[in-house]
Amino acid sequence: MRNMLAVLVLVCAVSVCSAFPNGAPRGACVTMTPGHIYFNLTRVHAQTTASPYTVTVGSNQYKPGDMVKVQIVGPQFEGFLLQARHNGNTAPVGAFSNPPTDTKAVTCTSGSDSMTHANPNAKQNITLTWTAPTDARADVMFIATVAQEKNMFWLNNTSPMVTLAQGYKKEVNGNHV
Repeated sequence: MRNMLAVLVLVCAVSVCSAFPNGAPRGACVTMTPGHIYFNLTRVHAQTTASPYTVTVGSNQYKPGDMVKVQIVGPQFEGFLLQARHNGNTAPVGAFSNPPTDTKAVTCTSGSDSMTHANPNAKQNITLTWTAPTDARADVMFIATVAQEKNMFWLNNTSPMVTLAQGYKKEVNGNHV
């Protein structure tokens, strides 16, 4: 019995110490924090230095239903979580499709509203495809967390604002403008 308990504790400790090699956990959807833990069970914190990663967009404007290309550019990295959000909001909007090799679309709120890594293979300068919601009502910004490796990640890598085209009803903080 004592040996079984020791094995159980060891198995639990090993599973707690691992990162998330098959994609960001659902718990990261709002905070964008991966929750990686060092082997001594202390939390890995985001880097406070300037991020070497940039989030770029293929267009500075969009219409409902448009497809927009989004790139994470910089040195090789192992993991990421990317979402499109209305300014000041934590809920992802729109949907991602056609995930490139080593990536996958995941659901945080609805549909394939977020993209993440499918494995820890090295990735670099990946291009992702986002489709705007058909009921789009506000400007969006893409936000990414990028993990160069388990113990080194940057939060709040943001794209320039992508504005909703003129002629579509806009909302700012829930109010039509």
